[in-house]
Amino acid sequence: MASDISIVIKAMRLQGLLATVSPLVVGTVAAVTVTGELLPAALALAALVGFSLHVSMNVYNDVYDTRQGSDSIESSRSMFSGGSGALLENPEMEGTMLSIARGGLAVAAVGTLGLMWISDVSLWPLFIGIYALSAFLSKYYSAGPVKLAYRGAGEFFVWLAFGPMAVLLAAAAQGLPFHEHVVAVMPLCGIVTLMVALNGQMVDLPFDARAGKVGIVLRIGLRRSLRLMALLHLAATANLLLAAAIFSGGWILLFSLLVYLPLLPLAFRSMREGLHDADALYRGATLNFAALVAFSVALMAVFLALLFV
Repeated sequence: MASDISIVIKAMRLQGLLATVSPLVVGTVAAVTVTGELLPAALALAALVGFSLHVSMNVYNDVYDTRQGSDSIESSRSMFSGGSGALLENPEMEGTMLSIARGGLAVAAVGTLGLMWISDVSLWPLFIGIYALSAFLSKYYSAGPVKLAYRGAGEFFVWLAFGPMAVLLAAAAQGLPFHEHVVAVMPLCGIVTLMVALNGQMVDLPFDARAGKVGIVLRIGLRRSLRLMALLHLAATANLLLAAAIFSGGWILLFSLLVYLPLLPLAFRSMREGLHDADALYRGATLNFAALVAFSVALMAVFLALLFV
């Protein structure tokens, strides 16, 4: 039993939940800076919805990427790409994994009903829409017949789910879905998560090519993908500057750049060398991933600090 639990936890990839924590914090703070009041029960329910959907997506992806051959023991060794490798080593657990993924959708549905119970009726369509689209993406990001990640459409939905949708869920839970503060920060966390996804695609390129998982990196090649990554870093920085200009006391947001930008020259130098050297590419991708994780953690810290400025 203990072994089965450890396999399930591995497939859930709980370390990746930072991609949900960050937009929930940012969206909540954006709303509270306007309303002046935190609704703890609503935040708890929004977190339940977000985490349950994210876990469901992770487990579904593990199942379907393993079935379709894009996950391998070799690719799963990376901390930021590939799947968990749990099913590759324990194929008999597939039924259990599918039950957990479906359970995650059920828990998120209960959380959504809870949000509707404590919120104004005008917000109900928003909560229902966020849940419905997120539940669809959780499974069909990788699962057939849709397989968004295999058709070059997955990247847009990664940005949408972990940016605008997650921020909107948090802000709507606080009763303020479309204020300019909320809209201004909607893209930011999604851009960061999209860069993590592209980072993984760069390292996973040979595995994805064999499995026919046609993401942006496979479509445009490594060299153009590095240029796209640079543009996304610029977009994230620009979005942060916009938020700093809009929020009262927003200057404090700029401190998040201090732990983020210094790592990028080293990362891009290695990734450029990685155009001809797989080991250099992995080193650069690791540095880039470290910069993005540091940025996400710093974002949460500086947005929380806004409440006290």
